[in-house]
Amino acid sequence: MEEIAGGAIPLKNNKADPKAALKRMMDRYAEVQLATLVDKAPEGDEWIHEIKFDGYRLLGFVAGGAVRLRTRNGNDWTERFPSIVSTLQHLKGDSAVLDMEAVLVDAEGKSNFQPLQAALGEGGHAERIVAYVFDLLYLDGSDLTRLPLTERKDKLQALLAKSKQSVLRYSEHFAVGGAEMFKQACAKGLEGIISKRADAAYAAGRQKTWLKIKCSLRQEFIILGYSGAKSGERALGALYLGYKKDGALRYAGKVGTGFSMKSARELALRLQKIATVQPVLARIATKGMGAGEWRAVHWVKPQLLCEVAFTEWTGDGHIRHPSFQGLREDKDASQVKREKPMPTTLSATLKRAKTDVLVAAGITISHPDRVISEAGHITKGELAEYHAAVAPFMLPRIARHPLSLLRCPSGIDGKQCFFQRNPGKGLGKDVHSFDFQHKGKHYEYLYIEDEKGLLEVIQMGAIELHPWGASVDAIDYPDRLIFDMDPAPEVPFEVLKLATTDLRQRLKKKGLDSSLKCTGGKGLHVTVALAGKDRWAEVKAFGASVAAEMVSATPEAYVATMSKAKRTGKIFIDYFRNDYTATAIADYGVRARPGAPVAVPLAWEELKALKSASAFTMKDVLKRLKDRKPPAPPKGQVLPSCTRR
Repeated sequence: MEEIAGGAIPLKNNKADPKAALKRMMDRYAEVQLATLVDKAPEGDEWIHEIKFDGYRLLGFVAGGAVRLRTRNGNDWTERFPSIVSTLQHLKGDSAVLDMEAVLVDAEGKSNFQPLQAALGEGGHAERIVAYVFDLLYLDGSDLTRLPLTERKDKLQALLAKSKQSVLRYSEHFAVGGAEMFKQACAKGLEGIISKRADAAYAAGRQKTWLKIKCSLRQEFIILGYSGAKSGERALGALYLGYKKDGALRYAGKVGTGFSMKSARELALRLQKIATVQPVLARIATKGMGAGEWRAVHWVKPQLLCEVAFTEWTGDGHIRHPSFQGLREDKDASQVKREKPMPTTLSATLKRAKTDVLVAAGITISHPDRVISEAGHITKGELAEYHAAVAPFMLPRIARHPLSLLRCPSGIDGKQCFFQRNPGKGLGKDVHSFDFQHKGKHYEYLYIEDEKGLLEVIQMGAIELHPWGASVDAIDYPDRLIFDMDPAPEVPFEVLKLATTDLRQRLKKKGLDSSLKCTGGKGLHVTVALAGKDRWAEVKAFGASVAAEMVSATPEAYVATMSKAKRTGKIFIDYFRNDYTATAIADYGVRARPGAPVAVPLAWEELKALKSASAFTMKDVLKRLKDRKPPAPPKGQVLPSCTRR
């Protein structure tokens, strides 16, 4: 997947089967590059600047006259833009992938989102829609994404010049000062500008080689509900808005202007179809809304997005002087967060874009500036540097242990995460293969031995590392017993802490010392280091007996079955990780969750002050380990009730 993202595998055209060629291209170029919002335009000769358009982002795929148009989220909108499709069908060239924005421009040449929506609606004039093309990813059998931006744009301009038409327009760029370009754009009433590194490759996901600077505040929000009009014939009074933060909905205020009579009527009909009786937000979450107003809200399922322009954020997190701009149907509600501009500085991260590589522990990390988590704005390079720093602390528990990797080549926020346990191709010479037989079945796993192997799996897009509880040298004899204390969503964290302490005390009475780890998710791990003298079945049986003992003592608090239906209000004592092919997140392992929280081993004395199982970031861990020495190998123990063979 990383090779595909990096453009290392050329595609072959298939004139005899354009649909198959289209599918190959769409699979390969599944995601667009996105710009990072910053507070001011960058300066310097290495940057070029383009106008920020106010429309729908599209990827155009062309193969042998067949055409597909996809939104940034992968939705097929081919039928919605007939004029663009018709023009692409006659493009000079057999196959191409173009990055563009579909817009409707006024007499002054400015794009405006609301007229564009009207043109796409029933009775609209979709034939008036044009597309400004600003990048070319693929042309006639050649992947172009590794070329510098200016070279890609030269090829794009030549391609469009050969195709005489007026629908596809080349997006000009300007090699002027960023501040001056931004000033002129705002003076002309444009939405803003996009500043791009002239020498940078094209990389999917949000990057720092593309920066967006807005003239006014404007972003998407999730529609949570609406109110009826107080007077007149307008179909609705206001929309109540929200966004996502840490996976939960947050109230952002309401918007009651910017609707036409027609758009308000059409919107009210759509909202009625997704109405819900239960409030989407708790009363306490809607600060600033009176009790009477709250009771009058018509709540809807948080699915529909709208774009809103506003002047500022208030101190209590609401938008001021908002104006409705239109619905956004090309994005997903899970992606809607409060946009905060980053400071524009030529940091080490931005400077690294000149070479587009980072070297950590002797391993070359490609695309180090690729953002792998929107929350915290964490890059692939930062992930690699973190693993290089924690390798001495991480490796004692995972070296020479079979691993399952959770790989996310497009980042934590992408849709292409997948588990991998086989070494496969392209994982590097320091990633090894381990084959073994168990109960007549053949297994092949990968494992690493050192820091280079660790960095190689990170280079190939791995986020999470899940080791076995046994080494390849003694695969039948686990070197740890693990309990995953997994709470139902409604169980308070303080209750989970008490339960984890209960488990520790029970193990201590059996003569076993245990260690604690927060998982970076919602649970806690309790681990017993073993001497490697007990087989898997014996270790699992012992874990089951401890879990059964706890359930028998406090059935209203604990459950030891995998059935989710029986877990409501309880803590699942998961001992099933003590078996062949079962794994658990590595010590100091990063999780593929927003903000990239870390699974951190803790001293038992730290449990009292712990606020959550995902309390640590990579920066927290690096600060925590700064003056510490790597741990000695854990001292193994023998289970008290196992029968030796």
